[in-house]
Amino acid sequence: MEEQAKVRVVFRPDGRSAEVNAGTTVLEAARRAGVQIDAVCGGEGKCGRCKVRPSGKFSHQDSPALTDEDRRSGVVLACTALVQGDLEVEVLPRSRLGKHQIVTESVERPPKKARPWVRKRYAELSPPTLTDNTADLERVLNGVGWKGYEVPLETLRELPEAVRAGDWKVTATISNLDDVSGLIRVEPGDTSNTLLGVAVDIGTTTIVVNLVDVLTGEVLGTASDYNKQVSLGEDVIARMMHAEEHGMDELTRLARDTVNACIDTLLRRASAGGSRLTEWDVSAASIAGNTVMTQLLLGVRTDHVRLEPYVPVAHDFPTVRGREVGLLMNPNGSALIFPSRAGYVGGDVVADVLASGMHRSKGPHLLIDVGTNGEMVLGGKDWMATCSCSAGPAFEGGEVSCGMRAMDGAIDRLRVNDDLTTTYHVLGGGRPVGVCGSGLIDLLAELYSKGVIDRKARIQDSGSSRTRSSDEGMEYVIETGDRLAGGTGSDLVVTDADLQNILRTKAAIYGACSVLLRKTDHRAEDLSSIIIAGGFGYHLDIDRAITLGMFPDVPRKRYRFIGNGSVGGARLALLSERSRREMRSVVRKMTYLELSVDNEFYEEFSSSLFIPHTDTSRFPTAEANGPHGGAG
Repeated sequence: MEEQAKVRVVFRPDGRSAEVNAGTTVLEAARRAGVQIDAVCGGEGKCGRCKVRPSGKFSHQDSPALTDEDRRSGVVLACTALVQGDLEVEVLPRSRLGKHQIVTESVERPPKKARPWVRKRYAELSPPTLTDNTADLERVLNGVGWKGYEVPLETLRELPEAVRAGDWKVTATISNLDDVSGLIRVEPGDTSNTLLGVAVDIGTTTIVVNLVDVLTGEVLGTASDYNKQVSLGEDVIARMMHAEEHGMDELTRLARDTVNACIDTLLRRASAGGSRLTEWDVSAASIAGNTVMTQLLLGVRTDHVRLEPYVPVAHDFPTVRGREVGLLMNPNGSALIFPSRAGYVGGDVVADVLASGMHRSKGPHLLIDVGTNGEMVLGGKDWMATCSCSAGPAFEGGEVSCGMRAMDGAIDRLRVNDDLTTTYHVLGGGRPVGVCGSGLIDLLAELYSKGVIDRKARIQDSGSSRTRSSDEGMEYVIETGDRLAGGTGSDLVVTDADLQNILRTKAAIYGACSVLLRKTDHRAEDLSSIIIAGGFGYHLDIDRAITLGMFPDVPRKRYRFIGNGSVGGARLALLSERSRREMRSVVRKMTYLELSVDNEFYEEFSSSLFIPHTDTSRFPTAEANGPHGGAG
């Protein structure tokens, strides 16, 4: 068969290009060119985020996501536009995946003394003679005082050169995790002062990696990036469906590629000032992620997690070797995979608990981690109850026309002025592109306090040009098009439909918290603390979240933020034997509540579809901040 001629697609203003076959989507061409375009639906033509302006030979399908102004200016969706010949493509500002504001820090209390599962021992061996013909391996094991360990074939192959290159002075590295022990490396000379590990948070949207000196507990560096799986779908449901339809190999590869790119960056940075470090120096990995991300990283099927009764392949994963999980580390080193509690309460939540310290305190404490899903844990050292709710992607840029992730160009803080114009802060500086989760909370709370929306989040006709009617209902103009990035686009607006999506998300979160409290015979007033974990809480204004009725109305001093508890908990498990024991204890003591079939949750959810709630007595301070003469 004659090979099909390639055509060239150039992306502006990046200047990057790719050669593809005719009939390839512009979105796929962008992936091949290394141009990151926002496509939260995974290229299904549903989200309308991947807007581009091509010139050259192409065909495309019309979409309800395109406005009349889009059509007049030649804007199409990258996922439904097909390359037919050489093409130049302008990627619009709001369609780009810009620099993400990834939360990489956490506030866990580090162990007083590092006790990792890997260690090194230096030994000076006597060389063999005709009267002492002990073999190399036995000589090393006798010299370092270790016996009975597995010895991988790679280690055995390198052993003769290592002992002789060091003139029989060697350093042996032993790994002993969950009774899986092995002599994973023998190096010439004394390298006992260099022993590295990585702590990894595999998030649905972003991945964070710490490079850690496991001898001292010092974090040598942090790297982060988008989870490259984002190009195949915004949330875990979309990715599980992609795996079922197309196989999971690509999803597994993309997750591993992202982690490995971060590790490579960290090793190069750490090598800049001294001796060169390689992946062989990384002897241990501690990995925390939600259940689906964990299984995709491991290459384990996820289809049974998506369907009732939402059962994962495993809750407690066996220890795996670096080579088995495809990570840039010593292939014989051990990787600890954080256990999950349920299909939608994963190892990242267990890591949050470790980082928060709530498992060591009587409490009760309420931990909330909000992403595409919302996960909650209630309890303390004696008991815990946990649940998850489908919060929807509203706070991560999905299902809201003005929404975007917390990246450069996103409005993360916002105020509505008396004349209904806005004052705001933009991540990265410059002009705005859209509004991220914390900005959406501000927006909804401000519109409510100014009486622009009623308790059901419906936009009222204020008589101002900032509120107007459209073909799809009422909308509020956040900023005019001439003041946005690019300067010539449509106005940045939020619609009635957008506000309903945000309202449903906040209702799901508060409803889940309320059910946990009710089923354990507790009230919000009983809580010793409310712990907010994850990136969403980093920019969040708690007062405004409470004004909406998203979080319990308790004294603000009881709220605390722990940042990226997932990577913090992974780091604790990497360094502390006690934390590894506690990790498993946390999972055992958790009682899981399935909300998808719980009538109490649906009752609470329905009651929460108002600002702040149908029962306003639950939110005394929120009511005080409500509109003067506000709509009922």
